[in-house]
Amino acid sequence: MDTIIKVENVEIKDLKNIKYGKISTNLSFDKIRNSDVIGIYGQNGSGKTAFIEAFSLLKYLLTVKSLPKNSNHLIYYNKKEINLSFDFIINNKFGEFSVNYNCTLKAGKDKLIVLNENCSYKENQPYHKLKSLIEKNNNIIRIRNKDIITFDEEIKLKIMLAKEMAIANNTSFVFSKELRKIYKIYFNKKEMELFKNICYDFNRNLHIINDMQTGLILANLLMPFTIHLKDARGEIPYGLAEPMILQSRHFLAISNVIEQINIVLTKIIPGLQILVNPLNNETMDNGKTGTRFEFLSLKDNKKLPLRCESAGILKLISILSVLIAVFNEPNSCVVIDELDSGVFEYLLGELLEIINENGKGQLFFTSHNLRALEVLPNKNLWFTTTNENNRFVRLKGVKRLSNSRDIYIRAVQLGGQDENLYRETDIYSIKKSFRKAGKLDV
Repeated sequence: MDTIIKVENVEIKDLKNIKYGKISTNLSFDKIRNSDVIGIYGQNGSGKTAFIEAFSLLKYLLTVKSLPKNSNHLIYYNKKEINLSFDFIINNKFGEFSVNYNCTLKAGKDKLIVLNENCSYKENQPYHKLKSLIEKNNNIIRIRNKDIITFDEEIKLKIMLAKEMAIANNTSFVFSKELRKIYKIYFNKKEMELFKNICYDFNRNLHIINDMQTGLILANLLMPFTIHLKDARGEIPYGLAEPMILQSRHFLAISNVIEQINIVLTKIIPGLQILVNPLNNETMDNGKTGTRFEFLSLKDNKKLPLRCESAGILKLISILSVLIAVFNEPNSCVVIDELDSGVFEYLLGELLEIINENGKGQLFFTSHNLRALEVLPNKNLWFTTTNENNRFVRLKGVKRLSNSRDIYIRAVQLGGQDENLYRETDIYSIKKSFRKAGKLDV
């Protein structure tokens, strides 16, 4: 039986401008093989990018990578900690399970520090409660609710060493590689499988595309190729200014992903194909042989360097592999900030409609373009509010045949929802401020 893992809920406290916010998906165990597309809308500075940051932090923790430098700005003003909670539903060879991972991150000297973590699970059975697998609460550590002071001295020493290493490296303690041999001693086969499902299977299929990547494309500096192939996952940055050299296996992955995305690209940008033009083989600084190559675009029998294409086309090319994954693979989870950046709104709507109706994976995205509100059901849409204690809501009063776009614009202008969706601006005050500012430049 194939294992399927999907996100059910995301709860955020004190991250950037979100004092509290929760977004739920539309998934349940009987719908776990269905696609799940979640769009997040709202005015600038209202918490959309903070939601993407939550997934970025989760990726750091699952990958056991050091949390990014200068990340103290992520903590809500005058608060000392960030709290994140992720609920997953899992269908594997042992049955159906709910898994929760939550953590507390606090400000360190120049990085965030992982303060508390807890991973727990329950079977999908009536009246079953969450059972803790591994918990770190300040200096208290428990495995399956057993305090480590009851463990053998040798195991206790290994656990404390793992803890000190996690602190020194600003990484997750729960997912640290040093603990995995110890988990095999105390977890049963079912629990070991669930832990693997989260820290390996889900992590491997989680792709996050943030606004920094979009900014590099818009600046015509770099195009990060996000790759999702059977035997390759990740991202390869392609410099747009000059040919690039890659190690043989990375060059092969790039060639394969170009072959994959060309199948779709020529349908959404009629006639456009991307060519990989190998120039020569060179010895790299690590002593291995690499291939120097360039990307070309081919349209109407004309070949041009890929950098000559528009930022919107480059954006589509850079994310197309993971969008293909969302369409075809139930375990793919793709999180994209500003999906609409540079993308023609009608095409954006068509892509979202196709993935929502026929896809299999999960797609979380933020956008300013309201086209998606016309093609996605209301249950797929969340809107930021002006209430920092309740940042995300769904629209109320949307009937099956209603146009969510019209209702949202009406709510922005006139209200009528449980929370205000827009911090009101006044057109006359804006006009007056422009005139006043202009008088200073004399």
